[in-house]
Amino acid sequence: MVNYIYCEPSFNNNALLTDYKIQLNQFQACVEVTSLSQLEQNVLKGNGSCLVFLTNELQPLQQAFIERLLSNTALPIIVNAQHWDENHLASLLLCGRVTFVPEQLSAKRLSSLVNLAKIRFDNASIMLEKVKQLDEKCVAMKLVSKAKSLLQLQGISEKVAHELIQKQAMSKGVTVAEMAKSIIAAAKQIEANQRGTNRMQQFGASAPVVTSIA
Repeated sequence: MVNYIYCEPSFNNNALLTDYKIQLNQFQACVEVTSLSQLEQNVLKGNGSCLVFLTNELQPLQQAFIERLLSNTALPIIVNAQHWDENHLASLLLCGRVTFVPEQLSAKRLSSLVNLAKIRFDNASIMLEKVKQLDEKCVAMKLVSKAKSLLQLQGISEKVAHELIQKQAMSKGVTVAEMAKSIIAAAKQIEANQRGTNRMQQFGASAPVVTSIA
């Protein structure tokens, strides 16, 4: 595993950059990348431990790039900037997996910040996974509830409808939510077919009677 450090051209303190690299190398190999494309290629390899992103002013393009990295890899990111837009920064920090350091970053603090960034990233990732699981559970409950309501229209009780969904899910080797989704889709198809039949019957009833062929 390696620590990546990226320095925007606007960050022009070479002496400080050297100090950062020395500090990072004391604990783990440090790799400096010089372009966003190179950074993305290296990060997507999956061997990164942390990324230190240095810039004078945090721009929307840079922020979009960081957000793309977060969506494609599990990498703690430290962003250091002298200037920034508060509204843009708030949206970047919303996920909890980015550690932002305003103004000048002390080289002596860097190792502690890397550890802090990893802890914050892990905790935020756990929380996001819990939220995702809750969302999936809510969606599943809504699907099952709707499927039960459709089955109850056939004259069976809610309990029987629930048991039927469970049995069908087990027999087909799918989840209860997936079975409920199939039932809903089948009911929609039946309804669509019925509407088509009704339209055909209506057209047939109003069609003119042909008594002879010229």
